[in-house]
Amino acid sequence: MASVKLLLNTYRSRTDGTFPLVFQIIHRRRKRLLYTPCKLRPEEFDAVAGKVVCISGGRFVETEVRRMNRKLACWRKRLDRCISELESRQMPYTADDLLVRFRLGSESLSLLQYMDLQIERKNRMDKFGTASAYRSTRASLAAFLGGRKVRIHDVDGAFVRAYAEYLIRRGACPNTVCFYLRNLRSLYRRACADGSIPPGEADPFFGLRIRQEQTVKRALERDTLRRLSLADLSGHPGLDFARDLFLFSFYCRGMPFVDVAYLKKSDIANGVIGYRRRKTRQWLQIAVTPQLERLIRKYDNPTPYVFPVLSLSDEAGRHRQYRLALERVNRNLKQVAVLCDVPVALTTYHARHSWATLAKNIGAPVSVISEGLGHTSEKTTRIYLKEFDRRVVDAVNEKVSAL
Repeated sequence: MASVKLLLNTYRSRTDGTFPLVFQIIHRRRKRLLYTPCKLRPEEFDAVAGKVVCISGGRFVETEVRRMNRKLACWRKRLDRCISELESRQMPYTADDLLVRFRLGSESLSLLQYMDLQIERKNRMDKFGTASAYRSTRASLAAFLGGRKVRIHDVDGAFVRAYAEYLIRRGACPNTVCFYLRNLRSLYRRACADGSIPPGEADPFFGLRIRQEQTVKRALERDTLRRLSLADLSGHPGLDFARDLFLFSFYCRGMPFVDVAYLKKSDIANGVIGYRRRKTRQWLQIAVTPQLERLIRKYDNPTPYVFPVLSLSDEAGRHRQYRLALERVNRNLKQVAVLCDVPVALTTYHARHSWATLAKNIGAPVSVISEGLGHTSEKTTRIYLKEFDRRVVDAVNEKVSAL
């Protein structure tokens, strides 16, 4: 069971000599702090009794001290009630879950404030991609609400439909609408798990049909890839680096850019690259080919990483560096495409599609392509391959049709 203690956060000294008064929550060896509105000097707080005290010549009169202690007692009762409710569910919970449940007990907590709590929670869990998706959805919802205050339990079918219609009116493509609604649904279900949505409430997303469109997947020809690899870009270091990262991804069976950026020198041993995909956590191994060896040697650098993309020590900082690097590389790849006469707006993801397409065209079974891409099921790979270059099928059709 979670333990709760009222104390001064002496690590946060203020210029006037006061410290924030906080509830320290410890559960499963994780500590979280719930800040109260009180800012006190050490002599104004009785740590043993857990109460604000009135001192002679102090800043607070007796009535103010009593009011603060009543408020703190109410907060403590709410915390104890939240702990009892979470314990009664007989399901694992975290200190973060307890904080969210406590804050949801306030009638003034809005949908956007709830989203802020979940964004903060995802960041603490180092799930920066999800946090970024939630931030984007929050900005969209804020524009939709236009200053109106809506609570999380006010989200119903009418609200969801109105939001979807708003996105469509604004010209959002179906995939963008799906993205925002998917995130909103995830947050709503999280609220249900938090207990802020009463059991038995109708699912506001039931019956909503927004079809996601298949994105156009254009793989590069072998000749185009060869032209990219032979192009002399030494006079343009940024373009050269972007092209080489693209080729490294291709040579590594379409390794996603995030895995390329986070790939460490220690992941390479005895001529084999062994890494765990950040998206699926699947373990993959790739033999180091001469092409890969050349690129690894070319970008030898003092950091622990194969490529000089990440340098910060904290995970949040590394994620920011990765996102900025991805934007920069994709921007540079478009210039590379122009210089090398590549007929597509080149991005890092084309490397993955190109490897899968060429593997398919040389007759590799779907199971082999699935293993190469690091998919967890062949079903995902079949969807992935569905919209690839149809010329092989078209050639067969021509032969069949030649009566």
